[in-house]
Amino acid sequence: MKSIDYLKELTKFEHRGSATKNERQAAEYILQELKRMGYKAEKWTFKTTRDNLYMLPLQVGVLLFICGFFSLMYGGPLEIAAFLLSLFAISLLLLEVSGKPVETSIMPKFLSQNVFTSFDESRSKRIIVSAHYDTQRGSIMFHPKIVDKLSAIYNISYIGFGLIPIGILFNIFNLVIASAILRIGLIIVFANIIFMAICEVTGRYTQGANDNGTGVALTLALANYYINHKDKFPDNVDMVFLFTGSEETGERGMKNFIREYRKKLSKETKFIILDNLGTGKVTYLEGEGMIFYKRAGKMLLDIAEEMAKGRDGKVQKMKNLLLPTDALPAMAAGFDAIAFLAKDEKGRLGNYHWHTDTIENVDTQLLSYEEEFFKEYLVKVAERLN
Repeated sequence: MKSIDYLKELTKFEHRGSATKNERQAAEYILQELKRMGYKAEKWTFKTTRDNLYMLPLQVGVLLFICGFFSLMYGGPLEIAAFLLSLFAISLLLLEVSGKPVETSIMPKFLSQNVFTSFDESRSKRIIVSAHYDTQRGSIMFHPKIVDKLSAIYNISYIGFGLIPIGILFNIFNLVIASAILRIGLIIVFANIIFMAICEVTGRYTQGANDNGTGVALTLALANYYINHKDKFPDNVDMVFLFTGSEETGERGMKNFIREYRKKLSKETKFIILDNLGTGKVTYLEGEGMIFYKRAGKMLLDIAEEMAKGRDGKVQKMKNLLLPTDALPAMAAGFDAIAFLAKDEKGRLGNYHWHTDTIENVDTQLLSYEEEFFKEYLVKVAERLN
């Protein structure tokens, strides 16, 4: 089957929301498809929240607002406790964006799952090709008229978050400027709380054809290619195909995979992440991380750069994404990883987390081109690793 055929099957689901029944059914489809190809495949379950994109900033914002308001209005001996609590709130956010497999949410947990082809322990080296199959809830945050301003929204929010512990600390030392800092911080944090609450309440799941039906479809097509053309790959390189659940809740699938299998993976293991590949140009990221930047694996970058030459501008590179991919947890764990997406010249993802993310808006010619591109890329990585 071609990638477009797999995409048609995946988009029969109305959505594949993280840790939902639809996500479980999509996982079962992927599992059975891998077995039909001839793979030994596994499904590993874990528990996670259904949302962190909106709820975690909301939780952090509420906690910071309480701390800042208490300091501004009451002060006193408990102010040190408010300062420490505000630092705890900030640390939750920093942990979340670090890629480390640490749970940061207090919200209820539900079952999600990863699906992957079994390791061949007889092979000394390993490449893991991965795509997440869950979908996000579209909200006003990703409205076409707002999404280009998302970076500014996040930056302003983080400034507001940071002003709260700074203002409390200044207040402890009775500095005159403390009141102004706290007031500015509280205004920003309150606005963030309202914005995130609206997003949480009104958000509706998208079909997720581009994000990330395309990545899953391409990974399935590559799995099908590999099992039928093993003669093109070195004998000592194990190719694993991993499909992660709950990426949209903060890379929970990949984080749980890393936590469970990290000790079984050598540091030479390479991760190749396919995500949002339905419109624009093939784009490889030089690194990941909103705050803690991690550079992609050198060998993986070198091959991507070599292949980009002479392709009439169809392949481009970019430094980073605002919101990370599954490559970040792999990088944070010390593995070489690279993420491929499809973006326009300005770095925009097509129909990103919006209700127009349907199969009708996927560039099928691009998908066919990418299928051949990634076949070649995998062979080159395997040969170089060997």
